[in-house]
Amino acid sequence: MQLLGKILITVSIAIFTFIPPIADLATTTHVFHPGWMPHARVHTVWLLGLTSSIGLVALYLLWWRKPDAETGLNLAAVLAACVYGAFFLSALTANMYGGALTDAEGGITGRIFGLDANVFTFSVASILLVVGWISARPRLP
Repeated sequence: MQLLGKILITVSIAIFTFIPPIADLATTTHVFHPGWMPHARVHTVWLLGLTSSIGLVALYLLWWRKPDAETGLNLAAVLAACVYGAFFLSALTANMYGGALTDAEGGITGRIFGLDANVFTFSVASILLVVGWISARPRLP
């Protein structure tokens, strides 16, 4: 059960580590959006680099280097939870700063089970993270 938990956490971390850079750099919705101010593009690349590097550190802590297995597991899960928490905070407050979850021009849009595709994907990944963390934790005697 612990191995399955670590695999679920790995999938959850991989979703924010590898998919956004590919999607955001391969379309014109973010970094290469023609209407974006140059400074907004810098922030986007900064965010992509930050979340991807956090994901790589989390994977390293989860699978390889750690003071002890439980500490590595917990640090990996907390780092991933920070990334997902920041996404949900930005999504929930988007109306306050004129933000939007998707850009209809040149990007990935759509709904899955009535939810924005980003919200759906990150919700599933967050559930995988929690279930994986619970499953991977050492059992108390």
